[in-house]
Amino acid sequence: MKKQILFLCMIFISTLTFAQMTSKNGHTILPEEGDWAIQMNAVPLMNMALNAMDIMNDNGNNATHPGYVTGFSNVIVGKYFHDANHATRVKISIETASLSDKTFGDDPTTDSYEDDVHLMTDKYSMWSMMLGYGKEYRRGHNRLQGFYGYEGLLGLGSGELDEDGDGTNTSTNYEFDTSEWGEGEYEVSSNDGLAIALGARAFVGVEYFAAPKVSIGAEFGWGFNLMMMGRGSMTHEHVEMDDNGNLQTETEDMMGDTAGSYFGFDVDNMNAALTATFHF
Repeated sequence: MKKQILFLCMIFISTLTFAQMTSKNGHTILPEEGDWAIQMNAVPLMNMALNAMDIMNDNGNNATHPGYVTGFSNVIVGKYFHDANHATRVKISIETASLSDKTFGDDPTTDSYEDDVHLMTDKYSMWSMMLGYGKEYRRGHNRLQGFYGYEGLLGLGSGELDEDGDGTNTSTNYEFDTSEWGEGEYEVSSNDGLAIALGARAFVGVEYFAAPKVSIGAEFGWGFNLMMMGRGSMTHEHVEMDDNGNLQTETEDMMGDTAGSYFGFDVDNMNAALTATFHF
């Protein structure tokens, strides 16, 4: 009988302790059933905090530090808690960018070399999309919570832009007919093939709830990534002299020169990624 009473007391104390995981103002600290959460890269927040503490001096906020999970720096992470210890999380990223360069020079239709006219416009573009779905499980003591789980990833994209603004998906709009430029080969467009990425990863991490429903954490992952890159396409215009001495333009559509695939199995980061998560 004494053992049964002791057992019931332990259950009561444990339940009471869990129920008391609230702030001084009575706000629940840990995530609960039905909560949503948004996760982001914690490094910018850390840099902002360091600057706020010491604005005028070099506080080391630009030192080398672990960032977000490799390849997912621009991904929005959302979570839905089915209960306090089980959540579904999704990732989404949609990125697109384009820029254009205008070229000015001598009018090719006249003999004058002083006319500064608009000759052509080069456009560069890229796009990518990333989707992820996974399960997260949690356990821990008080404000310190550990988590682990798995997720699958799908990515699509085409093209890229470098630091100078040049890209691999290009198109050129000539303000004059290419036959006005004389004999030669003129590129009209060039596009990368569609890239498809498939991935799966297991992850493990830890979070500390510094404030009610706000945590700072670190995540470490390990998984594989398969990427397949299709052949691109190109369109050129060839300007040649015909038998009558007239310039003729011929348009040619061609397939790209390269295609390939990549397979990797490795850790996400040599150091754990730093995260900030907000629950509501």
